[in-house]
This record gives sequence, C-alpha cells and structure tokens, in this order.
Amino acid sequence: MARHKKEINIKLVAEEAGVSLATVSRVINNRTDVSEAMRRRVSAVVEKFNFAPTKGSERRFNIGIIVVMDSSLVNEYISQVLDGVADYSDDGLLDVTVILYRIAPEAKPLLQLIRERRCDAVVLFPPERVTDQLPQLIEAEIPTMLVNGEQSAPKMGFLNNESYSGAVKAMEYLAGCGHRNIGFLCNTLEHNGNHQQRLQAYQDMMKQINPEYRKAWIIPHQPTPETYEAGYNQCTQLLLTCPEITAVFCSNDEMAIGAIKACWDANLRVPEDISVIGFDNILHGRYQHPALTTVKQPLTELGFLAVKYLDEFLKNRRNNLPCDTLETELIVRDSVADITKGN
Repeated sequence: MARHKKEINIKLVAEEAGVSLATVSRVINNRTDVSEAMRRRVSAVVEKFNFAPTKGSERRFNIGIIVVMDSSLVNEYISQVLDGVADYSDDGLLDVTVILYRIAPEAKPLLQLIRERRCDAVVLFPPERVTDQLPQLIEAEIPTMLVNGEQSAPKMGFLNNESYSGAVKAMEYLAGCGHRNIGFLCNTLEHNGNHQQRLQAYQDMMKQINPEYRKAWIIPHQPTPETYEAGYNQCTQLLLTCPEITAVFCSNDEMAIGAIKACWDANLRVPEDISVIGFDNILHGRYQHPALTTVKQPLTELGFLAVKYLDEFLKNRRNNLPCDTLETELIVRDSVADITKGN
C-alpha cells in the first residue's frame, strides 16, 4: 500500500527542528523573544518544507523603511524617496513601518529595531553610515534593499544613482555655456560614495575645462543643522576668496538654493552675474527664483522599486534582490547663463 505523504504543518516543522510549537510560532510571527541562532534553525526547516502558515489567505508582510538621519530634519531628499514608497501598492497586502534612525551611543542596533518592529524585510537609506551593522543583517538573512549605496549578499540588493556620470553632465553643460572658472561646494564626503563621485567628476572635468583651476575653488563641507545653510555659508566663502568664479556646482539642490541666496546677498544676480547648478532635482528647486538647473536622480523611483522588489521577493515572485544603478538626467532651467552669447 502506498504511504500517505505527511501533511506539512506547524507540528511537523517543530519536530524536524527539534523545538516546541511555541518557538515555531514565535519565529513565524517574527517575535523578538527568539535567539538569532534558533531563528535560523527554524527558518531553515520552514524553507525546506516551503511551509506557509496561512493557507487560506496571503500573508501580510511588513517592510521596514529605515531612514538614517544626520539631523532631526526630514529633508526633501528623504521625502521624495518616501513618496516612492507610498506610491507602491499591492492590493493592500503590504504594511510599511518607517523607522527614523539617528546615530548615537544610546541607539539600539538595527537588527534589534527590526525584530522589535516585526519587519519581514527592510529598505535602508542612506546605508553608508551604518555599514558596520550590515553584516548582522546579512547573517540574520533579513531581506534588505539599500538605496544609494552599493553592497550585495544573498538576500541583500541595492539601488543607486549614476552620481559620477551625472556630475559629468553638469560640468559639460557649464563648459558648453562658456564657464571655465567653476567652483564646487562639497557636501559631506565621509561615508558617502555618491558625494565623493560628484567631487571626483568635478576634478576630472576641470582638468579638461581649465587645467589651471585653483584648489581654492573647492569649498569643503561645513556641517550645519540645515543643508541650505551649509550651501549659503560655503558659497559666501567662495565668493569672498575667489571672485573670478563665474559658476558654482553644488553637491545637492539644497546647497544650491542656499548658494543662490548667498549670491543675491553679495549683490550678484543669478544667472546674469554668476551661475548655479545643483544635483537631485528636489521639488523646491523648480519653483524658486531663478528655477534651478540641476541633475535629476530618480529619488521617487528608487523608493518605489526598493519596496516593489522586496514585496516580490517575500511573495516568491522573484528569486533574488537586484543590484541596479539608475541613470540621471540633466534638467535645464534658469539658473545658468550661456556666457558665450554675452548673457
């Protein structure tokens, strides 16, 4: 007589793992009162049997959105990524938990927060200030998508932007408009590969545009509570020390908006007397005067795709998490003058 195949249920999972029914339940429900070693042990059996504890309906997953904060401000960069997260919907079968994470001695480890919030997967951005904690997420096999960072593992993917080529586009545009004396306002370079790439692109292009450019045209980052203020302060310094500058390339749009205010306060008209270009394409830049010429990185798309990929991965609609770098686009508005035409 043929043997009956055992029904895959929580009892069989518990027997195979050598644990209690309660332990299996705690792992399945992402409870915090389970050690990571025990969690991996039970999860391996669940995966082996392809055990689905909710047969009658598709399980609701909870994706954590971890925003690593430099200050108490939720700036427009963060807001646009979160807009993309909000835009993603899969028939209401997805929960999202936003976690604002500030680096501090008393801060809980990311893995502990993820467990406490019962997150099945996480989007993490920007990840470079918490790279020391990524190994714990990888070991715990937390499905993770990094936004604007680059690190991969079996259950970790990333979405980044073409910062270097985007900055090259900005510099080529300035050069095409006749600018040779171009200043650069740095944002934080420590733990930020994208800002490092923008500076590198500036330096590489200046060797072609004006090999005699001065190192003083690069203004180091001066941290302030608001990025707008840093742009204002750093541009003020540039204008005082390097009056020969005809254009300013800023690491991001918030700095560029602060730089435009600094130019006006120095009685310089933008773009008639001096040009300013940014990077990011935040909403504010479109409506300020003059409207900001910038490099668009797809912030909303980054947030949308990060959640979409995790949702599909959790629901077994994709086998791995992608590692993609999205293109940037030069957005020409009103803050750069073409001085070859005498404007």
